Amino acid sequence: MDWRGDVPFSVSPFNEVDALILCQFAYVKFERVASDSFTNTIAVADAYKNFKIGAVPENDRAVTFAQDNILFCKMAESRRFGNMLISGSCNMFSQDENMQFAAITCMLDDGSVFIAFRGTDGTMVGWKEDFMMSYVQEIPSQRQAVSYLNENFKGIKCPIRIGGHSKGGNLAVYASMFIDKEIQDKLTEVYSFDGPGFRDEIVDSESYKAVQGKIHSFVPEGTVVSMLLNSDIQHKYVRNSVSGLMQHVSFNWMVERDRFDYLPQSEQKTGRINKTLSGLISDLDDKEREGFVNALFKALENSDASTIYELKDLKKYPAFIKAFSKLEPDEQSVMKDVLKKAIKNGKNSLFFDK
Repeated sequence: MDWRGDVPFSVSPFNEVDALILCQFAYVKFERVASDSFTNTIAVADAYKNFKIGAVPENDRAVTFAQDNILFCKMAESRRFGNMLISGSCNMFSQDENMQFAAITCMLDDGSVFIAFRGTDGTMVGWKEDFMMSYVQEIPSQRQAVSYLNENFKGIKCPIRIGGHSKGGNLAVYASMFIDKEIQDKLTEVYSFDGPGFRDEIVDSESYKAVQGKIHSFVPEGTVVSMLLNSDIQHKYVRNSVSGLMQHVSFNWMVERDRFDYLPQSEQKTGRINKTLSGLISDLDDKEREGFVNALFKALENSDASTIYELKDLKKYPAFIKAFSKLEPDEQSVMKDVLKKAIKNGKNSLFFDK
């Protein structure tokens, strides 16, 4: 935004870095300043004027909350995005359905529409829904992503791009497969930024093959998230300014003008964590995965932690251990078996990495 924010789309057409900016923009808590209506639009610059950072509850703040607000400010001040109209703000959360879903529609100056799906927030519900991808064919937010497009974009005449970061990337790819044909025909590009993959039956389906050529997948050099489950997409590997799990945070991705700084083929590698996780998933059947996820989150929720970030507090660990000890014997057994397999896979991948 500092480097290219003054360049309008009429001079430099929409590019992959623009797509990531809009997908990260979806994490902003602008539900109070952008309408859920598609006829009541507001410019980014005006939305930022009405935005009150202090009004966002602590539990609603993603790990990138501070950076997202800076991004919002820079977009509002820029020539490239300041006049961009936004609408269709949607933020849905249901503990009963294990659903966390959010989306925003952006109308760009080049006459196209970009729908950005938010990735996982810090809530336990959001994280549990991610885990559910491993054992159910359709999670609630995937179903909602399809509905968001089908209910609001019938008869649209302009080109459509959709995308998301993390779970948002998975939602974008999933929605592209199952939206109505007339909307799918207007879909020009689908962007997934380090989004998790899909179960084999999805990847092998004709619906997936029909849109595969429109999908652009970008992952950090040490990706973990995008390697979860299957994906038959050719990824582009992006250099990162950090190491470890924080590579997933898109503010650490490196850019060159209007594109990403890519890693050469010879330097692309899969880390030990990836091998451990992928090996663990392949070792478990759907029933084992479901049993583990339910037991894990039952213990987490009984420890009185409502967000993932609270687990950083060491005071929560005794409560978690106590909650684990109160699980039913069969639930404890499932968790122990899965953790044993994880340790075994970790040792094996360590050997092969050496």
